Amino acid sequence: MIDALLAGALDAKETGDLAEGHRLLADALARCAGDVAATARVQAVMVALLTASGRTAEALVLADRAEPHLVGADLQRLSLHRSYARASQGKVDRPARPGTGDPVWRAARLMANGISLAQAGRFQAAESALKAAASLAARTGPRRLELMVRHNEAHLAALRGRFSRALGLFAECAPEFTGERRAQHRLDHASALLEAGLCGDARELLAETVETAARAGFAADAATALLARAEAELACGDAGRAADSAREAEDAFAVQARPGWEARAHGVLLRAQAARGERSPSLLVSVRTTAARLEAFGWTDPALRTRVEAALAFPAEPDLLPRPGSAASAALRLRAHRATAHVHCARGEEAEARRAVREALRTAAALAAGGDSVELRGVLGQACADLSPLAVRLARTDRELLGMEELRRSIVFPSPIRRPSMDGLSGRARALSTGGSTARPSVATADLLEGLHGVGLLELVRAEDRLLALVVRDGRIRRAVLGSYDAAVRETRLIRFALTRAMVDGSAPTAAVASLRSRFAPALGLLDGVELVIAPTGSLYGLPWTTVTDAPFTVVPSATAWLLAQERRPEPGPVVLLSGPGLQHAEAELAALRDVYPDAHTGTDPGLLCGARLAHVAAHGVHLADDPLSSYLDLKDGPLTGHDLNALAAPPSVVVMSACDAGLGDDVLGLPGVLMSAGVRTVIAAVTKLPDAAAPALMADLHHRLTTGESPTRALAALPHTPGRMGLQSFGAGS
Repeated sequence: MIDALLAGALDAKETGDLAEGHRLLADALARCAGDVAATARVQAVMVALLTASGRTAEALVLADRAEPHLVGADLQRLSLHRSYARASQGKVDRPARPGTGDPVWRAARLMANGISLAQAGRFQAAESALKAAASLAARTGPRRLELMVRHNEAHLAALRGRFSRALGLFAECAPEFTGERRAQHRLDHASALLEAGLCGDARELLAETVETAARAGFAADAATALLARAEAELACGDAGRAADSAREAEDAFAVQARPGWEARAHGVLLRAQAARGERSPSLLVSVRTTAARLEAFGWTDPALRTRVEAALAFPAEPDLLPRPGSAASAALRLRAHRATAHVHCARGEEAEARRAVREALRTAAALAAGGDSVELRGVLGQACADLSPLAVRLARTDRELLGMEELRRSIVFPSPIRRPSMDGLSGRARALSTGGSTARPSVATADLLEGLHGVGLLELVRAEDRLLALVVRDGRIRRAVLGSYDAAVRETRLIRFALTRAMVDGSAPTAAVASLRSRFAPALGLLDGVELVIAPTGSLYGLPWTTVTDAPFTVVPSATAWLLAQERRPEPGPVVLLSGPGLQHAEAELAALRDVYPDAHTGTDPGLLCGARLAHVAAHGVHLADDPLSSYLDLKDGPLTGHDLNALAAPPSVVVMSACDAGLGDDVLGLPGVLMSAGVRTVIAAVTKLPDAAAPALMADLHHRLTTGESPTRALAALPHTPGRMGLQSFGAGS
């Protein structure tokens, strides 16, 4: 009977009913009737419930009292409960032998060992422990144990910077968790979102977790969620709220006798104070003291975070300079390298700053290459935006600057790979999680310069509001100053508006064109007479480059991306013509193209795209700047989103999108970027409106030229320069 009551108490804790768990334990204790061993077994389970209630000091006293009276499997279970109680205090036990008894408890011990090893930065050993736990759990159950192992695999993946895998696993497990496990799952899920830079999502998730955990009596989880919320608020730039939440968490940890967590909360409070501009001597003393306390507790990441923010606040203090080791999480290593670069730069230590910039870029590129989430790559790119001005300032040669800029661009747009199917994932989880990946190729600067032989590269670099151009021709790299980035963006918006107006009233956008040509003349004057590869930056991806140059050109996310696209040979296959609803010219346009391609496959099914040599899509396009993969082409069978395009098993070599604004993007994270990342060699799309009346003849003219063997770049350059055509341009290989 006592065994049933103990099992029921643990089940009640798991499902979120602590009161029922305590009632069952009280009943079990009453039935012990002076039996010391039986009483100790009840006390061992009581350790787990007291820990969840935030009464860790009581839990550990009770564990000490029960230990002398337990043997075998009962002693192993007490050891596991004690480990979690000590972790709740901020003390991580060393891994223990899993024993040879009950396979469920052996799996639980292996899982606890995995957590301990991950906390110590021993990621390979942690992965081995979790794999062993997963194997046992799969053979013996229960399902709850399998889910817990998957949860911890997700947590480990996040620490290692494998965010796509981590967030996919969290999304997969979430629907099945209840009670205490649901709260803990949300805590670690939010932690992964924070590591990935998605602070708004983490903050939203934690706001609910704090309330639900407190309401269910899980005081320990509620306090931990409160601290995590403070971290999220600080990452979102709300230092005032972060300070309030950190103080509240610190008070809760003090009441719960959790000194390690209390130190963590104080570290967040100090970082919030520094973020609000405090630079007092007392803050500096507190930072040093708190960092030392965190290190003594074994909190590697919180200690490093405290030192990182302190180094930025007090750059003259040499002992605060962060030195991230292998035990630090991948995202924190990136933050530390960025901070180190800024600190060295502030001290005038240019060689050290240059090394730190490279380390930060390499770390971010490795994180981006670890998964296929376009949103995550965008977040990492934003995180490294502050490094571009440093790179411009620190690069000793234009060649060195080009190398650093290409590395930065690889963060936002890594080389294409083949992906596993995303079936079963949807919505935000699908946007963030696309499973495993393989290594992507990289290109050395020397090979890049050789590959650019015969064409000219115009690569734009933004350093705060300064706009520079790196011009490459015949192996020589030169730099041109192009004025204000913000002014160039304003001119881009003006020319887009002027072209749209010209389509309506026949006006000539002369002044807007003249202004843009004048701005880019210092760079384009060095590239006269050659075809161009143009790598814009930021909002300048929306610039209709036909208004700036008469030369054939293609637009790319990076010179490396262009070179790799060139290496992908066109595949034989059919021509596919797709259409969407609500587009007045679509039927006339496809009728004209059927004359050009009498054997073309026509229809509305996006599945026709697989294996096509060339695909023409006449449909409305919608670009969503805040969620690029949800940008879509509106087909008759439903929207063709970036998710669908990104999952194509055999993408077409060339895709022509006859849709208004289908080429828009920011750092090519619109539909052309998704298609190129999926393996399409060349995309032809407009960054402006397309006139309905003129579109059929315009597209028929373009395709006639393509059938004669002209490359897309040359075919586009030969088209009449009417306002409706000037927004149509090539992306990718251009051939």
